Amino acid sequence: MASMSESPSGSTPRRHRRGLPRSVAACQRCRRRKQKCDGRMPTCGSCAAAETTCVMSDRLVIRHPSLNCDCDALRAQLAAAERRSNELSERCQQLETRLLEALSSVRSNDSGVPSPNPPLPGHNSAEAISQSDQLRGNPDCRLLSRILRPTFSLQFSSRRENRSAMSSAWELWGDITDIEVSETDGLSLDNDTYINLAGAFFDRRWPYLPVLHRHTFVNQHLTPFLTKSEMRPLTSFMVNIVCAIASTEKSSPQTRDKTHRVFFKEAIKDLDLVLSGENIECVQCLLLLCMYGHNEPQSVNMWFTTAMALNLAIGLDLHRKESISGKDIMDAEMSKRVFWCAYVINCSVAINMGRPLGIQESDISMPLPMQLTDAQLIESIQSPNVEESVIPHVADTSTFVHIIKLRRINAGVYKTFHSIGSVPTDPADLDRLRSGYFLELNQWIITAPRYMQTLSTFQSTEWFQIAFHHAVLSLYRPSRAVPMPSPDDLRTCTESAIGLISSYSALYARNRIKYTFIAIHSLFLAAVTMLYSLRAFAPLRQELTKPVIQTNISTFLTLFRGICDGRAVGEKCCRIVERLGQSIVSLFEHENQADLSIDTEFQTWFGLRAHTFPSKASNPASDAYAHDSPSRLPDVQMDLPWADLFMEGVDMSTADVWSVLF
Repeated sequence: MASMSESPSGSTPRRHRRGLPRSVAACQRCRRRKQKCDGRMPTCGSCAAAETTCVMSDRLVIRHPSLNCDCDALRAQLAAAERRSNELSERCQQLETRLLEALSSVRSNDSGVPSPNPPLPGHNSAEAISQSDQLRGNPDCRLLSRILRPTFSLQFSSRRENRSAMSSAWELWGDITDIEVSETDGLSLDNDTYINLAGAFFDRRWPYLPVLHRHTFVNQHLTPFLTKSEMRPLTSFMVNIVCAIASTEKSSPQTRDKTHRVFFKEAIKDLDLVLSGENIECVQCLLLLCMYGHNEPQSVNMWFTTAMALNLAIGLDLHRKESISGKDIMDAEMSKRVFWCAYVINCSVAINMGRPLGIQESDISMPLPMQLTDAQLIESIQSPNVEESVIPHVADTSTFVHIIKLRRINAGVYKTFHSIGSVPTDPADLDRLRSGYFLELNQWIITAPRYMQTLSTFQSTEWFQIAFHHAVLSLYRPSRAVPMPSPDDLRTCTESAIGLISSYSALYARNRIKYTFIAIHSLFLAAVTMLYSLRAFAPLRQELTKPVIQTNISTFLTLFRGICDGRAVGEKCCRIVERLGQSIVSLFEHENQADLSIDTEFQTWFGLRAHTFPSKASNPASDAYAHDSPSRLPDVQMDLPWADLFMEGVDMSTADVWSVLF
């Protein structure tokens, strides 16, 4: 016992015994009893010994994420960003390979070969070298820069006497440049804005040119664009250009709204992807660019872009019905729509710009699209036997099919009467052709579809009237085939011009007409044709009377200034019509009675001298166009404005009295 009692005192001091290891968090029972918990899962030792339910502490329970968590969306965005990064990396590698190949070919080429891309005037050598390197590295850049050039540019290098042979559109828009959008003007829009703009596009612009399929666009492009997931290569371009087109419905220079320009700038960032492909989606993208160019002709080269779209469609054989054999109804109908959209745009631009048509009617075998809605095309996938609609609906292609029929008539009229290769033929044959075309136009306006309610201007009764009157003007106004119209022709031109202006006025009164260069050009043509007919045929002036003529001129000026919304082209046209109108009104003060004959001397001087025709040696038929000095010189006071317009272009400050007399 003694030894046992002495042992502790003789040994080293005992260290403090460590307690049980603490768990991260005790269970609820151990916490209530204030006892140690070993933290075993799913039942701790104390609870197991007591055979009770062990409830772990909240700090040990793994909480499930809430339903509002954005983890899945963020993961989808990350995956989309990674895919986009991979695509850009591959694109970069392709461009680097092209650049190396181009540089190697340049080194191997003889030094005497001229450069295919000389420096542009006004560019310094550093910029020229940079541009040359860029063009060698990416040949698509040449097409890209051509597409983004202005539609109308004044050719100062051309001879002065040839300027008036061009359409007045060059003089009207030639000195107007595109408005630059700064880098700071970015887009910070919510999803609802994109959805509303896409809806406006399909409600207002789609009936005229159904380039896209609504459900396909929403599912394959708009939804992935908004969720930033599974985006296709052309998704960003398509969404931004569609929004740009829809934004032009509300943009105006007075409000300084540049939203459509910002969308357009975002879209063309991916224009190289459009040019790098050769499929139906590329044709659709080019056609969307043309639709934007209708409102902004100086932002898109309309002639070049419409030709590219049509040629690419022809390259895909979309002009032939054999190309749709074996396809389901969905693919077949979209092929029809895309080709005929390219045809309609190309025909409209060519006629308004005085250029040749892109394709001849005899080369087309593709049938017209069926009168179906986009929803019916979706249903056709499950049920191929889909029947066309009998009653026109705002969401089907009834408007588009009717516009195609009109454009085909326009093409026939233009080729027969206004083509540069037209030569005078037998007057009886011309009268027969005119009567046939006029009958077709009347049948077209009678069968135009009617809609109860529509948001699209192109589905209104007034727009069909405008299209009809514009076609009649093209048929009966002075042309290369019929340079001397009859009194009935002039009377028809006057009535159609007044009808066109009245229809535009009705649309403007309901705020249903927007600025497009096609609308401005047709309205300007109507006003000038009306005034020309009044100048050439005195009985027309007596039929309308001076107050009525003044009212028509005033209506045109009000309408034009309203549609142009402060644009410079509007003021140009108004100044021209005001001067021509004053010269017409002044005629009432110099004539006592109406001359029942047409002023052929004035007509001889009026239109034909302003065009360049083949020489007599090369074409005997040109004798009908070549005129010596007229027996009576034009009246300087009344006809000087016409000299300004048709001898010197629409720049009203270039002509003087001597240019008229000599």
